[in-house]
Amino acid sequence: MQSETKEKKHKMRKHKIITGICLILMMLYTQPTFSQHIDKIRIEGHIFDKKTQEPVAYASVGIENTHNGTTTDENGDFYFRGLKSGKYTLLISCVGYKSTKYELEVIRNNVGHAHIYLEPEVMKLGEVVVSANRNETNRKEAPVVVSVMTAEQFDKNNAQDLVQTLGFQSGVRVEYSCQNCGFPQVRINGLDGPYTQLLMNSKPIMSALSGVYGLEQIPVNMVERVEVVKGGGSALFGANAIAGTINIITKEPSTPSLSVGTDIQSIDGTYAQNFNANGAILSKDRRFGASFYQTVRKRNPYDRDKDGFSEIGELNNHSFGTKLFYNINSKNKINIEYHTTNEHRRGGNKFDLQPHNSDICEMTDHLINAITANYDYISNNGKHRLNLYTSAQQIDRDSYYGSHQDPNAYGTTSDLTYLAGAMANHQIDKLLFAPAAITYGIEYNQNSLDDQVTAYNIYIKQNTNIFGGYLQSEWTSKLFNLLIGARLDKHNLLENPIFVPRINILYKPTTNLQVRASYSSGYRAPQAYEEDFHITQVGGLSLRTVLADNLKPEYSNSFALSADYYCQIGDNWQGNILLEGFYTILDDVFAIREIATDALTQTIYQERYNASGATVAGASLTAKAAYKDIFTLSLGYTLQSSKYHQTEYWSDDASVEGTKHILKSPDDYGYLGIDLKAIDNLNINLSGIYTGKMRVAHYAGYIKYDRLETTDRFFDLNLAISYDFKAGNATTIQAKLGVNNIFDSFQKDLDKGINRDAGYIYGPTNPRTIYAGLKFKLN
Repeated sequence: MQSETKEKKHKMRKHKIITGICLILMMLYTQPTFSQHIDKIRIEGHIFDKKTQEPVAYASVGIENTHNGTTTDENGDFYFRGLKSGKYTLLISCVGYKSTKYELEVIRNNVGHAHIYLEPEVMKLGEVVVSANRNETNRKEAPVVVSVMTAEQFDKNNAQDLVQTLGFQSGVRVEYSCQNCGFPQVRINGLDGPYTQLLMNSKPIMSALSGVYGLEQIPVNMVERVEVVKGGGSALFGANAIAGTINIITKEPSTPSLSVGTDIQSIDGTYAQNFNANGAILSKDRRFGASFYQTVRKRNPYDRDKDGFSEIGELNNHSFGTKLFYNINSKNKINIEYHTTNEHRRGGNKFDLQPHNSDICEMTDHLINAITANYDYISNNGKHRLNLYTSAQQIDRDSYYGSHQDPNAYGTTSDLTYLAGAMANHQIDKLLFAPAAITYGIEYNQNSLDDQVTAYNIYIKQNTNIFGGYLQSEWTSKLFNLLIGARLDKHNLLENPIFVPRINILYKPTTNLQVRASYSSGYRAPQAYEEDFHITQVGGLSLRTVLADNLKPEYSNSFALSADYYCQIGDNWQGNILLEGFYTILDDVFAIREIATDALTQTIYQERYNASGATVAGASLTAKAAYKDIFTLSLGYTLQSSKYHQTEYWSDDASVEGTKHILKSPDDYGYLGIDLKAIDNLNINLSGIYTGKMRVAHYAGYIKYDRLETTDRFFDLNLAISYDFKAGNATTIQAKLGVNNIFDSFQKDLDKGINRDAGYIYGPTNPRTIYAGLKFKLN
């Protein structure tokens, strides 16, 4: 065992050395690209703030219907070279300004000049999103509501991973599901984590195994933005998109840059430290670019109730990734992305000993490697587009889930996911009654998983493959947009193909009001999901999930209605109010019940079976208000009901009451965010998350009998202060100080000792946390 540990440490050291060398090369090769070279210029432009007349630095400038793009320098200047004579439309966007278009004509042997003025906009109302219909669409024109979280928001919350930031969206909650190691789940509209499809750049590459700790294994410094769509999304993205989709869009290089940062955190004297680095390089002609990121995280275990067992587990995570693009010409583009993660995670007690010498230990060592390749084509008139893509992800996991110093609880898991597909889009001037965009594609997704605990003769071999195709048409007019689409999937674990339709209607009586109505459907196949590969300890025994005989697929039908209103009050105030209603019916819904205990393997077995069905219904309110760039207020509140159609019994104890309520689904929850820029370079952020009462299963062990608990309400309030020190035109040093969960709003009735129910955990993910950090940025 010691030799295996040494080998793992050697692999981790080798992994760090390789990625460290890559980081050094990144920093060395970033430097020469900061200067602009002017030769054979065909378009020369300057961008200014409309109110102040000051130059706008680092604005993104693209040419419509091409892959050509650039950014302004610190003087607001930009250039395009080697263009043919003709008319061009420039697309300009920048944080804090309204996106705009600018048309000009370039004549042979002459330079086209563009003087562009951007109008300040504190709230981004015209963001481009892709999750609504798999095409780039202005968010106000999208057929469904798309919520967007940006890198700026991650930075304000001092988030290191998606767990720490996704809760600042209406209808979305994030919580830990294990007291030992911190197994995170995201819940959309009250439904468990497996009901949400995690996407990476619109691709469903996340497997059941990678979904276990996936939200914590994705560092935010690789993420440009996250798009959240609530409601069934299977018509576009396939299986499991019942509650909604979370689409993680990774950073693509747009301007040469370098940033290095670190922070230290303390929870009651227990420390964690994070190191992050990002860089981007671009060729002189902007046809080639590459971005890089590196993250190192170290977290010591935290024991909240001083019983010797962790409530927050030990973590050592090292991630590295790169994203490259090459513009073959203005109409053809290749994009390649690679990332790797090496992570050690452990919860329980006696961390200085081997896992089998602990009273309780949940330990995993992950090595994750993933690669994606894309080819994009745009026709000369910009009306026809083609995207070809393929992805692969390999996960190797060594694990220990055991108690009572069990020498036989070691396991190994191998997981390979492969994805390939093609998508085409055609803009048609008139189809039947209006202009339309036709989108269609095919996709093949394969996953091979081998999970073993050899000493106990426990083997899970699961091979799934899904071949699917989708077609949709979106008609647009001045007042209405209509989208009709469907997907047909053949899942190898289902006898018959699955047909999932969608229909969306957008009514836009004014430019500031959008009313949307939609119907969508979704499904989940009868297979092992992420929670099945996380083995919780209950009463000193391991809790494993098995599938019931003749388990049927689960289907959903979702209906949604929303009104989205934007307003401008005078020159300085902006506002937005979004009201959403949702109603989802689940047929043959998956539920869990305890069925048996195996004393030999010290294992409790619970069964996933088909319950009668369930209905989730509710309403969400999101409001935003902003005064110039000085003050921004964001509020979100969700009121909902999540119930089975019949009483379901979760315990094998006949004396324990059943429930119609879906467990761990509060009736109400919400968030608050206040941003204040009192003086130049000083930013103050106050944010909070409210969680209402909910019902939680509490298994015997630490307590004598199983019982259903009703939790308290929680309000988790956070404060962050940052100050930017300018060191020249392109260099910034940012200092940050903050406190998360100021009032230490945390679960008070945690189980203790070896016999605790580690799954009995709810509420805020972290106790009061104090942190301080520094970041160096060079643009």
